[in-house]
Amino acid sequence: MKHKAIFIVLVFSALLFFKGYAQQDEFPVLKGPYLGQKPPGMTPELYMPGVISNCDLHSGVYFSPDGNEVFYSISKESQHNIMFMKEENGRWTRPKSLCMGLAPFLSPDGKTLLFTTQNYEIWKMERSANNWSGPISLGPTINCTRSQYSSCVTDDGTLYYINAKGIVRSALIEGCYTEPEPLGSEINSNNYEGPPYVAPDESYMIFSSFRPGGYGSSDLYISFRRDDGTWTLPKNMGPKINSDGRDRLPFVSFDGKYFFFNSSRISVLNTNLIRGGAGNVYWVDTKIIENLKLKESKYKREKCAVFGFYSYLRRKRNV
Repeated sequence: MKHKAIFIVLVFSALLFFKGYAQQDEFPVLKGPYLGQKPPGMTPELYMPGVISNCDLHSGVYFSPDGNEVFYSISKESQHNIMFMKEENGRWTRPKSLCMGLAPFLSPDGKTLLFTTQNYEIWKMERSANNWSGPISLGPTINCTRSQYSSCVTDDGTLYYINAKGIVRSALIEGCYTEPEPLGSEINSNNYEGPPYVAPDESYMIFSSFRPGGYGSSDLYISFRRDDGTWTLPKNMGPKINSDGRDRLPFVSFDGKYFFFNSSRISVLNTNLIRGGAGNVYWVDTKIIENLKLKESKYKREKCAVFGFYSYLRRKRNV
């Protein structure tokens, strides 16, 4: 009964929010993959200015595994709403409100939509046919601190998200989540770490951080998972990705082609840095991530070669 009442409130509030949004000018005709936009190159480009990017308080964008839906959240007057667009009959629908909430993320199988509620708990909605269930709390094991925010989930159901302890990980075992464990000091620092994106196979993670040595107020960093489950020291993704503004909210499309993120940098929509946590969405070719992987692999090979050389010298001295 409690969950049903909450669902009614969420949907009603979302409809009120969307009433004004729906009275905008005629929505453009959008056809083709990724809302019909020309794919970006190795330099981040503003994504959907005037449609999704409006210098507003909103999340990044999160496409479904089949690429036929896109979800994002937008905030106005302290009210957060999850918006979605869908490709129907070869044409993308105008944005519609799904429910109240923020930071949506679809599971790799496209059947579960995770999101953060207005009181900062992680909830979900389950897909059935062409409809979504009412919001369902992930329960006290996950919502165990004063605030939880921005979750993502891997192929095997492992959950990564932010809570009062930093970036945490909770495995899904026999349908139940384990006690969330903070990632090590190589990831969580004394500075604020922002929402993570973790690859479906858990091979790498991208997250934002206010740690010193960056290019702006917060930068995007990448870390690769070792065979033993630990993570490499995060590497700043560099000036091609990061700006003198606030860069955060990463997402990689399920086809592995594009990297999306939110940034407050100067653009054609704003002549100054956007303040107050607002920003626009940018996208870039994921070859930039592949290049960082290659650099990490090269560093590992060089490190192993140096270690092997000194081991050889030590053995020679002991002969």
